[in-house]
Amino acid sequence: MEQRRVVITGAGSGLGRALAFAFAEHGWRVACADIRLDKAQETVRLITEFGVGAMALKVDVASDASVEEMRDEILAAWDGVDAVVNNAGVAAAGAFANTTLDDWRWALNINLMGVVRGCRAFAPTLLEQGRGHIINIASFAGIANAPRMAVYSAGKAAVISLSESLRGEFELSGKDVKVHVVCPAFFPTSLMDGARAPDSDKNVARKLMNNSGDTADSVAQNIYRGMERGQFMILPTKAETSRWRMKRFFPNAFYRALVKAVGQRASAK
Repeated sequence: MEQRRVVITGAGSGLGRALAFAFAEHGWRVACADIRLDKAQETVRLITEFGVGAMALKVDVASDASVEEMRDEILAAWDGVDAVVNNAGVAAAGAFANTTLDDWRWALNINLMGVVRGCRAFAPTLLEQGRGHIINIASFAGIANAPRMAVYSAGKAAVISLSESLRGEFELSGKDVKVHVVCPAFFPTSLMDGARAPDSDKNVARKLMNNSGDTADSVAQNIYRGMERGQFMILPTKAETSRWRMKRFFPNAFYRALVKAVGQRASAK
């Protein structure tokens, strides 16, 4: 059976690396793309034990040219791709009034436009093949929309919206190209290391990550299983299915609980 092929951005660490392991464990060839080539190369070395083909590429998802160069290199090597995981992202937090327009541009250019660039780069190939998957990593933040997370939540909510539109567009095309949007909550990663946020917000996020009960590996495995099942919205962390239902069916109660929780965390700093 021919090996399927996946490209993962942000594959040098965290969830991206865990996803590279998850796909490799199931026999996929993996293109590991990251802004740090050395980290992507490290991921490739780590997954060679699975006996699958892998390559490391440098990509800056904030750059049109860089994403297109990554695509061209992958297609030259593989002559096609079966799944695209738009995972690369950054974190930002803090009071809206104190968040600069530069921070907004920085976060949205990576978290939203980076996903747009990845979809746009590979969609023609997937449609021409008539099959494949696009997996966009959003966040439960794009559903919850908590205080002090406007810039991050807005970008992730836009990724959910983009994914919904693409899902319908590809279905109308008559091609078997599936779109999946992933909305995890907190789990341990190094995401906060490069975050643009006050130290107090970083500390709260790290505490929530460490106390989550989820891991990058468990989240990655849940994402893989969700893709294979054909799920559109994948909620890969433990508590988010019930929280999503609460937000959907009891929005005012969800809002009150969310604001109370954020307020309690702020007073505990």
